[in-house]
Amino acid sequence: MAILYLTEQGSTVNLTAGRIIVRKGDKLLHELPVFKLEQIVAYGNVHLTPAVIAHCLRSGIEVAFLSSPGKYRGRLQPEFTKNSVVRQQQYKRAADPQFCLKTAATIVAGKVRNMAAMIKQQRRLRGDGRSPLGEVEKTMAKIQSARTIDQLNGHEGAASAAYFKTFRAALKNDWGFEARQYHPPKDPVNGLLSLGYTLLYNDVYGAVNVVGLDPYMGFFHQPRHGHACLASDLMEEHRCVLVDRLVLSALNLQTIKPTDFEAQADGRITLKPEALKRFFGLYAQAINEQTHYPYTGIQTTYRQVIELQVRHFARVLTGEEPIYHPFEAEKAMAEKPGR
Repeated sequence: MAILYLTEQGSTVNLTAGRIIVRKGDKLLHELPVFKLEQIVAYGNVHLTPAVIAHCLRSGIEVAFLSSPGKYRGRLQPEFTKNSVVRQQQYKRAADPQFCLKTAATIVAGKVRNMAAMIKQQRRLRGDGRSPLGEVEKTMAKIQSARTIDQLNGHEGAASAAYFKTFRAALKNDWGFEARQYHPPKDPVNGLLSLGYTLLYNDVYGAVNVVGLDPYMGFFHQPRHGHACLASDLMEEHRCVLVDRLVLSALNLQTIKPTDFEAQADGRITLKPEALKRFFGLYAQAINEQTHYPYTGIQTTYRQVIELQVRHFARVLTGEEPIYHPFEAEKAMAEKPGR
């Protein structure tokens, strides 16, 4: 199965004789047998014909739309799952402040443990000779004793600040990266991180829909219009494992180079079209990479891990399992067969 990333501005996607055809004017850009299509990610000004839209709705193929700067716009999705019981339990649990706090603490702890694992892998020190690992690990006890979501946000922010010091040190070249910057990203590293997180958010959103949960009813991230809080909650544990590692590798191996970026009028740094295609390809490779899933002992892809984690979360909401366990990269490596 394939995910079709559409990046050519002004292109049109049609369905002809059982094949998805992508053209720009008279030029054929890509074609794919329709039975191999799993998802479409449309970036910027791309036109999908009614035939393609109808096929996607009929066949359960999601279409995600990103703006040309890489911001998530929304999605075309098939009929919503009929599993109303799990959503009913989700709303009930979300109205319980103690459950929300406990769940949010578990989510943050999982993210911080993966940050610590990433720091150990890099083995880099700060300029004063001390590793940020201690700063990140110090937050663990604070997370478990937090009494409010705001306190958890503060602890997560402190751990992230320390973590990104190591991330900066792990970069082989000077990319102008000082700290994580969100809106807008004004250096290449922040630009790639934001784009990668958008792709991850899209994949988690899709898994949440498949399982039948409401992506907008979260437990850690606070509700705001148009923000799928649950998708943001459940992507936290995967940020380091998938996106951060991918960005470091792409920059340090020079798969993505300084000449691949361009500055926009508002100060944003974005990838040029050819480099954007390359990055989408790297992300597709990363999320389809095989890994060990310690909770069942199977070998599977990171994409499947995301869905398995969402299903695990749904079972916690319905009371079938007592507590949510975030995916931990270090545990997956330690329990991998043959190690």
